[in-house]
Amino acid sequence: MNLGITDPYTCCPVYETGSFSLRLVQMDDAADLLRCYSDPDSHPLFNSDNCHSDFRMTTLEEMGRCIEAWLGEYKTRAYVRFSIVERKSERAIGTIEFFTRKLVQGDEKGEAGILRLDLASEYEQADVLSEMIELVELQFPQHFTFSGVLTKAVPQAVHRVAVLQRLGYHKLERSRELPFGDYYIKYKQELYQ
Repeated sequence: MNLGITDPYTCCPVYETGSFSLRLVQMDDAADLLRCYSDPDSHPLFNSDNCHSDFRMTTLEEMGRCIEAWLGEYKTRAYVRFSIVERKSERAIGTIEFFTRKLVQGDEKGEAGILRLDLASEYEQADVLSEMIELVELQFPQHFTFSGVLTKAVPQAVHRVAVLQRLGYHKLERSRELPFGDYYIKYKQELYQ
């Protein structure tokens, strides 16, 4: 971690956009988030690569256990799981998970910011996706050290793929280092153009 960057695992940052706020997930979000994680139209778009769960939940108890696990991972500094709270309704409509990991891809080497963005299907729209991804690009470097943002978008996530392409993300081929498909990356020099 670079000097001058505030440690997000010591004091979790809160971010705001015009329509949403992001803050550390909390147990009180369970009922709201169950709407997202029990949404059959959202399930195919979730990224559960390297996870122990497919994030399909149907009960408050399951959602509560999941939030408890996310908070436990935060305490071990594995990742931060933010709730995306719609400011107008004050409801959590999805989550963002973010962490950094070493990535070697061809000639590129560096620390990648891994972005998982889960939204209830009614929010899987270009304007919401742009607002979230641009927030990550602009605000997260204050708290995380990374040389690019890596995120997954399956082909049926047509709005997400279109937003990523419009924002300058490049699709990566599977490799020994990245054995999963449908990943897109934007390197740091491209983040600040």
